[in-house]
Formats: sequence, structure tokens, C-alpha cells
Amino acid sequence: MRTSPSLASRAAQVVVALSIIAAIAAAQSGRSWMNGFVFADSDTKGLQDATVELIGDQKNDRLRSVKLTAKTKEDGEYSIKDIPYGDYTFRVSAGGFDPYEIKLYVGSDMLTQIHVRLRKKS
Repeated sequence: MRTSPSLASRAAQVVVALSIIAAIAAAQSGRSWMNGFVFADSDTKGLQDATVELIGDQKNDRLRSVKLTAKTKEDGEYSIKDIPYGDYTFRVSAGGFDPYEIKLYVGSDMLTQIHVRLRKKS
């Protein structure tokens, strides 16, 4: 028994639509990334070896155990990858400087850039 051209055409449309949906779903990983620079006494010279932490919201079961850490490079640059979306505490610390801390939301499949200038301890 042969299928009619209209039924075959509809089947092809369904396959194409499902392929598009699968491609869109695969492109949205739910993971994000963050980068930026940490400065101290200068607005142009970065602070090496500062610790940058991203701590997941302790009230959220999915993020409670998430703690991502990076050290700044020689030029003060840091980068954190594979961040699950959600609420976080962003903390930067370095010896001889007051720590910097803010609350933030990291969206899904997004780049977040934060540049920080630390103040020397008094």
C-alpha cells in the first residue's frame, strides 16, 4: 500500500520540526560563564592571585553544593566556566585587601562580566 503524497509531506514536516526543536534544546545548556578583572591601586594594572568565588544560594537544593573558584592571572583577569543558572554570592579576596562581596543572579547560557577594584585594608 502506498502512502499519499500529502501524508508523506506531513511526516517530513514533523521530522523537520522535531529536528529544529532538538537543535534548540541542545543549544541551551543551562550553563553560563563569567569573566572580568580585579584591580587594586591602579585602574589599569590588574591584581595577580586574587581569589574569585561564586557560591551557590544555600536555600536552593540545586545550588547549595556549588562553589566555583578561580585565581586571577598576572594581569588580574579571571574566568569561571560551566556555571549553573541561579542566585549566587560573588566574592573576591586578596591578602592585604578588604574582601568584596555581592549577591547576583547568573542567567542560563549567558556571559556575566564583573570587574572589581579592591581597597587596601586600613
